[in-house]
Amino acid sequence: MSPTILCADADRRLCQILARALGIDGVRVVPAHDADAALEVVEQAAPVLAVVDLGLPGRDGLAVLAAIRARKDARSEMPALFLSATAPSAGQVEQARRLRASAILMKPVALENLGGRIRKLLPAPGGPGAAPGGLGAAPGGPDATEAMRPRAVRAAPLRGTLQVLPFPALLHEAHGLRARGVLRFEDGPRRKEIEFIDGRAASVRSNMPGERLGEWLLRNRRVDRPALLESIRRMQRGEGKQGEVLLAMQVLSEAALVAALRDHAEDKLLEIFTWSRGRFELKLGARLEHASSLSPHRSPADLIRVGVARRFPIERIDSVLRQHREHVILASSNPFYSFQEIELSDADVGLLAEAERGVPVQAILTREPTLRRTAYALLETGLLELREGAVVRQGGPAARVRLHAEPSLAKQRASAAAPEAPALKPTTVAETPVAPTSAAPAQNAAPRHATRPTPVVIPKLHEAPEAAPENAHYAADHEQRAALTALLVDLRRPSPFDKLGLRPDTTPTEIRCAYTALAKRAHPDRFVAASEVVRNLAEEAFREITRAYQLLADPVRLEQYRQDPERDAKNAEAVEEAQRALGAEQEFQAGESRLRVYDWAGALAHFERACELYPDEGEYLAFCGWAYYLTHGHDEAVFRKAFALVKRGAKLAPDRDKPYLFLGRLSQAAGRLDLAEKMFVKAVERRPDCTEALRELRLLAMRKPKQGLVGRLLRLPSVGDGKKRARRSG
Repeated sequence: MSPTILCADADRRLCQILARALGIDGVRVVPAHDADAALEVVEQAAPVLAVVDLGLPGRDGLAVLAAIRARKDARSEMPALFLSATAPSAGQVEQARRLRASAILMKPVALENLGGRIRKLLPAPGGPGAAPGGLGAAPGGPDATEAMRPRAVRAAPLRGTLQVLPFPALLHEAHGLRARGVLRFEDGPRRKEIEFIDGRAASVRSNMPGERLGEWLLRNRRVDRPALLESIRRMQRGEGKQGEVLLAMQVLSEAALVAALRDHAEDKLLEIFTWSRGRFELKLGARLEHASSLSPHRSPADLIRVGVARRFPIERIDSVLRQHREHVILASSNPFYSFQEIELSDADVGLLAEAERGVPVQAILTREPTLRRTAYALLETGLLELREGAVVRQGGPAARVRLHAEPSLAKQRASAAAPEAPALKPTTVAETPVAPTSAAPAQNAAPRHATRPTPVVIPKLHEAPEAAPENAHYAADHEQRAALTALLVDLRRPSPFDKLGLRPDTTPTEIRCAYTALAKRAHPDRFVAASEVVRNLAEEAFREITRAYQLLADPVRLEQYRQDPERDAKNAEAVEEAQRALGAEQEFQAGESRLRVYDWAGALAHFERACELYPDEGEYLAFCGWAYYLTHGHDEAVFRKAFALVKRGAKLAPDRDKPYLFLGRLSQAAGRLDLAEKMFVKAVERRPDCTEALRELRLLAMRKPKQGLVGRLLRLPSVGDGKKRARRSG
């Protein structure tokens, strides 16, 4: 019999997503949206696990779990997991511990992490229930955002319509769930697909003829018609894809091609903001091939801002706001959303300042269209949130209100009676895999990285200038890794005061300021364009910073720390795994430094130590294989070992460009120009501003044998020739 779990949360979509994601594994999820409904599910469905929101309407989640524990049957011992949109108080943590809750997880929680935690708590088949770890296991309270690497949630379709859930809300949902998969859209003959990686839109594909690269380049005057027609003729002769052909024809330079590809991809995605109808389906775990790569520099929140400002119909914005005219807009209480990376004008920052005190939606409706767009975009991103207006005006703590209300009961019944919408068909297109878009600031706006009324201006290390020097992104990535690694070394200290760089006699205001500065510095959205390793380091640092603040923000817990000077020593635990990962990262960074000065043997020694400490990090393996090849020469045994290491690295880090760049160079050295070309294309797909791969593609196109007898007689480069080229470019 399938195990049943209770999902008690006012967010109906979260319950639906969890039900479908776990349903593929045979787990039955029964939703409940208030305390009474949750207890009724416990009575009738006999769940083996409860996932409960602390902020349930009516009686809160703690009251629900207390009622479950008070039962006189086996259900009283079921494992329980709390979710919370805000940092729990010391009293809530202590009560959750007494009720034997396994953990309190902060929203948004990645779907893979939540699914993995749930599976750990489910009883073994045919065995007794899994014993919850309990909050008492973590010193100083629950680890609200524990770093876990559970088995990934397998593909499960999530479907709906854009009439109910518009595209900006979908982007926000995917971001909060850290979704990995493909979101498909269909509206009559129009079909589009977006691949998400860790909640970020990474690539887009379309079946619309007017959005093909050639037509787009001509329409935007990036090429003239004769050049376009010549590129088409060369494509038909099999000389490559359109971007590669235009590059070989020297119609576009590497920099111009990168800019064209990124703008083309962003246009394809922004067009979906204009859709007022259509169906969507998110398939978790799916991948998208031959798609246009989107800019890694654009954060999910900023993508929503741009799409709403440029394309989203103002009539739809006003319609949504009118539905909430009795409510009040306030600044977000969720730290993850509060510190998102987004470009705001002075007027936008002013709206955030107003929201600190509360802005009636009715007042927003009287403002100019630009500000109404801003308000809607900030609500969709979660930087602002809606609260019950009557309660706010009375000065009480008001419940959060969803921006997009659930369909009416009549609509739900009609939907239930109607046959289920068929799954969307995958889009089939034949177009060049293209590259990311670059974030362009809104017109007439003074860009400012701000998420609070008094913004901290943070330089975007990951965003290169238009005329960036070659390999600037590698230097930026290296700088980010070094900075985050150093920050994590500080955050490994047991004292929350030390983590935030504070003295024990610090005031609450100073604690908040220190937390705000560090949270902005380490927020994952600042590193959406960086490598997966950098993003993981940022996630870990943000968790540690938020957890330290949660320990000190509560006056009771703060006083406990001040009265017990031995508390930090008692709470200090061995963090061997984390220290091992940090040590591996430091070795890798040292190896990169050696590689840049052509000390291949020194680089190899550092990369080998990094692989010993952390053997499953693909980037470490790829760099190790490349340094091994550069160090030991080009005989067959060395080549095989180097190629195997780099190939394994590419498999473990499929979203990084460097492993594919190294595979291309190794293939060149072996005389496999066809394979080298494929690898360089993959490198560009992963990192469209990888000028090294673009240059290699242009040179390969120029060196391709001509058709006919003379071309077939041309000698291909030998392994030795390739070795010399590889050394010069290493």
